[in-house]
Amino acid sequence: MQHTIIVDSHNHQLTVTTSGDGDVVGVVAFLEEIIVHPHWKTGNNILLDHRKLRFDKVKMDGVHRIARFFKSIGPKLGDGKIAFVMNRDIDFGIARAWEILTADEVDIQIEVFRSIEKARAWLDI
Repeated sequence: MQHTIIVDSHNHQLTVTTSGDGDVVGVVAFLEEIIVHPHWKTGNNILLDHRKLRFDKVKMDGVHRIARFFKSIGPKLGDGKIAFVMNRDIDFGIARAWEILTADEVDIQIEVFRSIEKARAWLDI
């Protein structure tokens, strides 16, 4: 799994673009990188462009592990927004399952989208 992080300091947002076969280690790696990034500030928004990511090999126990890690960094994320953009139905479903496991236990608002345009509109960029 590969990822890149782009900073938009004007909009107080990080964009993470991923590709390849998704896995728990790769997701935890980019989440860790976000919260230690020199431009990250608690409460900023995050756009996760997962349109080139294949996440179907991650089973429910992996989704639970990612959710637990995400909840553990919740205070460092703050009360901004995080938008997921998924391309395939299976990946969208997995992201929605993660959202359901996580959303009530963190302050950051979470939404999963099929369209990059709708995700950007929700993030107000």
